[in-house]
Formats: sequence, C-alpha cells, structure tokens
Amino acid sequence: MACSLAPALPHQMFHRVGAAPHQMMRKVPTPPPPPPPEEARLSDFEWIGDLGAGGFAKVSKVRHRRTGAVFALKMSKDADPKREEEAEVLRRAAGSPHVVGCHALLRGPGGEPGCVLELMDAGSLGDVLRRRRGRGGLPEHALAEAAAHCAVGLAQLHSRGVAHLDVKPDNFLASSRGEIKIGDFNTSRILYGGAGGEHPMVVPLTAGTRCYFSPERFAPGARAGPHGAMAADVWSLGVTVLELFLGRFAFARGLSAAALELAICQTATVGLYACRKKQRRRQSCDEFVEACLQREPVRRATVKQLLVHPFLARRDVQVSRCALRDIIVSSL
Repeated sequence: MACSLAPALPHQMFHRVGAAPHQMMRKVPTPPPPPPPEEARLSDFEWIGDLGAGGFAKVSKVRHRRTGAVFALKMSKDADPKREEEAEVLRRAAGSPHVVGCHALLRGPGGEPGCVLELMDAGSLGDVLRRRRGRGGLPEHALAEAAAHCAVGLAQLHSRGVAHLDVKPDNFLASSRGEIKIGDFNTSRILYGGAGGEHPMVVPLTAGTRCYFSPERFAPGARAGPHGAMAADVWSLGVTVLELFLGRFAFARGLSAAALELAICQTATVGLYACRKKQRRRQSCDEFVEACLQREPVRRATVKQLLVHPFLARRDVQVSRCALRDIIVSSL
C-alpha cells in the first residue's frame, strides 16, 4: 500500500526555535508558555493492563471513564520531590511533535505524582529490536528514518532547555503509524533556571543507564553545564543508532562495571569497526555514529549539526517513512 506522507527535511520536522542548541550557553529562547496539563483524578481512569515498570515508576494502559480515550498512565512509586521535575520537563516540552505528550497530571493515594501520557501502541524501539531478534538490525531506509526521529526528539528537548540524560532505544517510543517519540524523563534535568529562565545550570550526569554513558560521565560526581549535558545526550544517541544498525547491544553483554567503563572510555570505536565490516555501503551511517562517539565532548557534533548530516538530510523521506512504519507494524 502506498504511503501518503509528504516528504520533509529533518530540520523541518519540528517547530522553529530561537537558537541552536550550541548557542544556548549564552541565552535560551523563551517559547510561549504552553497550557499546563489538565489536573485529573486517579478515579477518572480504569485499568486495562500493565505496560512496564522501572526503578522509579510503573506504566499502565488506562481508559478515561467519561470519554473512552485510551492513555498510558505513569505513576511514580513514591512521593519523592525529585520526581516532580519530570512534570516540569513535560510542561516545557509540550507541543513538541517528537516528544511524548502529557495530557494530565494527578496524584496517587499516597501523594505520588502521576502523568497521563499519549499511548504509543508499538512499545519502544528496544521492543522492536527484541521482537525482531534473529533478523538483524533495521534495514537502511528504516534506520535513517528512525535516527531522524530520534535526533529531532532530542533537538526539541534541547531547544526547551532540557537534557534527557537517559537516551537509549527503550526510551524512544514507537507507534503503528511509524512515529518515534522520546519519553521517560526520570533522570532528565532542566538546564536553565532563574526568573528569566536564562541562567545556565550545572547538573549531575551520574544518573541514567551506564551502558549508554559517555566517557566523561564515569568521573566521580560528574557534572556539566548545558553544553556538556547536551553533548552527553549526543553520545547516547550515537550508541542508540549503532544498536539499531547492528540489531543487538553495541557492547558485549555481561561485562563487569569496570570492563564496561574500559570499553566505553578506551575502546568505544570497536563498534564502529564492526559497523564498517558488516556493510561498507552504509558509510554515511558510519560517519553519523562516529560524529556522536567522539570521546571529547567539545568534538562531538551538536544535534543541530546531526540534523543536516547526509545520513538524515539525503534520505528519501517518502521511502524511509514507509519503511520504518512497515518494520514497526511487522514486528507487532
């Protein structure tokens, strides 16, 4: 069946912002404040099924009793004030097409914060890979489209002054329409504060999933300002795209913490060589990943630079969008 989606360049896939990510060290644009998510009650929803759980929260599929609309309900496991920052991140990201939307906020019986989120019906990109186990990584066109969606979602967060800090396939959610949106902001940090929203913050980098850490995040008590935090996200994006290419985890599984740190800090380009040997004709993908996996944060590409990289900008958007949708649907 023909795909009717209209072609678009990567940098046209999100709303215009006032400054590129690397320019935000001096001043962050102040977008019009989005409307706050609606306040709701837990009793407004009926449980349909469990979608997943992590260390901080549980996610369920729920139905709104009055309208019948179906959502994903994410409830924190406790009332820790640190969980409140996720709601603020969702407020800042409201209206970003490649960031999971928040429809309402609510409280559990013990005061635990909850978010009523749009339901992405195909799980995550990590789920897609697991369902495709044994069939390798994503085909070329689908890979380029998935990478474009991931990069745009990250750009939208950065443009709102937010670092995700847990970028990985399991945190990019997919739909049967072929959409990819970034979600799960448990470890995300707001990069600018103060009355004018322009004061740069120094944020911790030690929370998240260590397999996707950039080398500088292994330093004890690692912290960074906006540029460093966004550069950490770019490294994790590179590992994510490499994993989508290979169809498996980028590093050997079962490594000890020390061995994993050594692999990332000293031998991270091994994965790139595996990429080259597997299929040399994907040179632009190889170069895209290599631009992300620079050990020195200042040498890594910015998200703005990645959005105009040939791997994304020269893809056939019509073909690649259909290819990604077909891969997602066929994995269900």
